[in-house]
Amino acid sequence: MRIPLFVLLVVFCGLAQAQPVLKAGDLFPDVIIRPIINAPVKSLAVHAPNKKFLILNFWSTACGSCYPEMDSLAKLQVKNGRHVQVIAIADDPVSRLQKYLTRKPSILWLASDTSFNLYRQFAFVYLGQSAILDQQHRIVALVRTDSINQSLIDRLVRNEKIRSSAETGNGRGFEAETFTVDSTIGFQVTWSGYRTGLNGMTKLYWQGPFKGRRRSYVNLCLSDIYRETYDVSEHQIVYEVPKKSICEWENKSTRYCFDLIVKPEQKDSLFVIMKQLLHQLFPIKARLEKREMPVYVLHKLPATKNWQESVATESTYGFSGRGFTGKGVILKPFVDYVGNVLELPLVDETGLTGKYDIVTENAIPSKEDVLASIQKIGLVVEKGTRVIDVLIIYK
Repeated sequence: MRIPLFVLLVVFCGLAQAQPVLKAGDLFPDVIIRPIINAPVKSLAVHAPNKKFLILNFWSTACGSCYPEMDSLAKLQVKNGRHVQVIAIADDPVSRLQKYLTRKPSILWLASDTSFNLYRQFAFVYLGQSAILDQQHRIVALVRTDSINQSLIDRLVRNEKIRSSAETGNGRGFEAETFTVDSTIGFQVTWSGYRTGLNGMTKLYWQGPFKGRRRSYVNLCLSDIYRETYDVSEHQIVYEVPKKSICEWENKSTRYCFDLIVKPEQKDSLFVIMKQLLHQLFPIKARLEKREMPVYVLHKLPATKNWQESVATESTYGFSGRGFTGKGVILKPFVDYVGNVLELPLVDETGLTGKYDIVTENAIPSKEDVLASIQKIGLVVEKGTRVIDVLIIYK
């Protein structure tokens, strides 16, 4: 699942809002891409005379699935440097891209666009997609980055037609208001199949009229929705039916939208009600079992001082491939974040039962970097065996 990129000329900010969405066949705007941080040039005027095709790849250091795509593009750049120039446009600040380069040097030209202007102009639904421009500055195609291979570049050089494969929408993500609601609603459940033009995501409600009593899921597999409902990691799921029949990202028929609002007096039972509704509405079912299995165990380092509890009056948190930031949070969401990079379930045996301010940062979303970042705040993981909850997915 994915999300948005470099600094353009100020005049382009107005263009991005006023012009229609860019598509294949359109003339690319006369803009300057800058800053480019690791190339012979610090900026690139797109409409300057050019003998190469430009591939603008939109990615992020927080996007784990973008990394193999970047590696593939780098190999293609080496082989096809006479005909193609790849510019990888990230939503990261220059300082973070420089940290990334120290961990993962790249021959691709890296540019920073924290304003997301071009990304929104193309209305890409998620990262890991690219725009290909010809020597006349016209958009040849909008494609998924993982579809760019030697065969595609050979067709480019022969001036053959390239089919667009990118997924685009309204450019507003969840804010397009996937579910029509009224702030006075007491109880409502809404579900549908895949909705074109929207990224796959979960939305929490920290404040406002739906605080603590609403959850929304957009274009996710039922196994993902069940996993969050039963509060387990993906490593705690066992399939009694072929997994691809339940969740295959490219098969949009396996992805759903689901929105639940409960009455204010029911908010403590939100997930109990959600479990009941999921079982009523869908043929895919889930149940919990206890099983002994290999795990990682999270501990406090022996030399670590007692953690100071937070003074924050509200609990908020967020995480991505860049790290974790939480204020006044229990340890559970942080454990879930760390568990994302591990190949086994993660069990919390730190003994930390309060609410804390937790901040970590890693250069890339690798297991090694995440574990190094948590060690800086006094935590460590070790392998072990435990009896834990396992979520069984069945029909």
